[in-house]
Amino acid sequence: MRVLAIVLSSMVFASSGSISLAASNSVEDDIKTVLAVAPGGVGSKDARMARDRLAKGGVKQLPRLLDAMDTDNPVAANWFRTAFEQIVRREEAKPQPQLPIAFFKSYARDPKRQGKVRRLLLDLLDRSDPGFRSKLILALLNDPEFRGDAVTATLKRGDAAKKKGDIEQAKSLFRAAFGSARDSSQVIAAAGKLKAVGEEVNIISHMGFVIDWHLLGPFNAPGKTGFELSFPPEDLINLNAKYRGKAGDQIRWERYQTADRLGQVNLATAIAPVKEAVGYAYSEINSPRDQKVELRCGADDNISVWLNGKKVFSRLQWLNGIRLDRFSAPVTLKKGRNTLLLKICQGPQHKNPAVPNNWSMQLRFCDANGAGVGITNALK
Repeated sequence: MRVLAIVLSSMVFASSGSISLAASNSVEDDIKTVLAVAPGGVGSKDARMARDRLAKGGVKQLPRLLDAMDTDNPVAANWFRTAFEQIVRREEAKPQPQLPIAFFKSYARDPKRQGKVRRLLLDLLDRSDPGFRSKLILALLNDPEFRGDAVTATLKRGDAAKKKGDIEQAKSLFRAAFGSARDSSQVIAAAGKLKAVGEEVNIISHMGFVIDWHLLGPFNAPGKTGFELSFPPEDLINLNAKYRGKAGDQIRWERYQTADRLGQVNLATAIAPVKEAVGYAYSEINSPRDQKVELRCGADDNISVWLNGKKVFSRLQWLNGIRLDRFSAPVTLKKGRNTLLLKICQGPQHKNPAVPNNWSMQLRFCDANGAGVGITNALK
């Protein structure tokens, strides 16, 4: 009888292992089905049925669904999210929920995970551990997803310290916020708060803006021909040369340094308030090392950029408008002196006469996170 019992026990164990393996395979099959959904609703019927099966799973399935949500397929991610939330709500309704809170916290801290998924977890954790979000955010000043949240929270702590009269603590917190801030409004806010407690900081170097230029223009460019037209500075930079300008008058390079706190140059005032024209901006910068960086720029109307004599960026787009970091391109700065030439086109008057014809540019060099890379002006 004992032998028979052992045999039966082994059979039961083997059977349960088979069921567990089958369930696991079923989950993976359903996940593959959801991931196969494509734009335009392709595969959505099968995906919906797979999602419904996934939503009926237990809490042990939640970590796998989180991994599945970390996908570049937004439609599939949404299916996984709804299945995840349905399981969570069902578990939370129990008298003693058994959610994997420790795993959720670890996942939320991981900067390599997708930001949307981490935010979803923080919303969930707010219900089980209301103080977790605020504590976590303060430690994420350099996190790719939560940097902005952390800067805001740190500035608030600095304000509280200042209100209590602890100026040194306020300075320390404002410095930390400024050092991590990449959003222009947060950078300006942190700099202003530091100034209010007696400390000046340099927004230009912090963000890597180029503000010292030689400007030339306007050259005549009827209609929208400016982008295709080529003028002498594209072949040779001669800062002492004189050229025939838009109205037939003589133009030459003029030294200009913008006072804008975010490095924007208003060409309508720095060169001339014209339409259908081309202007050029030339600069030289020093880099502390050979380094791969991001060139980020914007212009109204459009812009072309040459770095060390090689065209590294151009964008044909009229009535463009200008905003911080509208365009970017990976470039390499060499140690020491680097030359920089910009061509900025100005198009015809907007069809609505009430819309002003702005003519402006903005350019900076930064790392992948948006921090300045130590460039300095090399113009004499």
